[in-house]
Amino acid sequence: VKDTVRQSTHERYGYAIEPHIKPALGRIKLKDLTPAQVRWFYRERLDSGLAPATVHKLHVVLHKALKAAVSDGLIPRNAAADLKLPRIIREEIDPLNQNEARRLLEAADGDRLEALYILALNTGMRQGELLALRWDDVDFERGVLRVHHTLSRTDNAYVLSEPKTKKSRRTIRL
Repeated sequence: VKDTVRQSTHERYGYAIEPHIKPALGRIKLKDLTPAQVRWFYRERLDSGLAPATVHKLHVVLHKALKAAVSDGLIPRNAAADLKLPRIIREEIDPLNQNEARRLLEAADGDRLEALYILALNTGMRQGELLALRWDDVDFERGVLRVHHTLSRTDNAYVLSEPKTKKSRRTIRL
């Protein structure tokens, strides 16, 4: 899938495969892999301390690989399909209150990144979006800022790319 996904996604797939999927399931022939073995793999990962969200990510990679194997005619069925995954309990984001935001700005006073902190607090932009900003993304006359890029880190470099979704490409009033 290297040419069909972002580099950072490809690297994340490698993280799922090398230390997790390959050691646990790599000795089983694809045609012999059963849903019960995949379920065991997920349970074993949870019991080892991985978070349910991480197990979901492992499932995405395994499911996608097995789906490709089915499409290529290597196996008749996807052993990871239709499995019930552990529930993910998402914690609510606890944004800074007015007093905390004021204290942050007081602490940042004179810091070379002060403007970045102010922009982050007032727009809610993500770190990668803030770090990818360029002067041509700002329209001072209309008082808007356009999010056209994001900066992400790969194994050996920082990469400037387009935001992942249409909703992420947006115009923010300043």
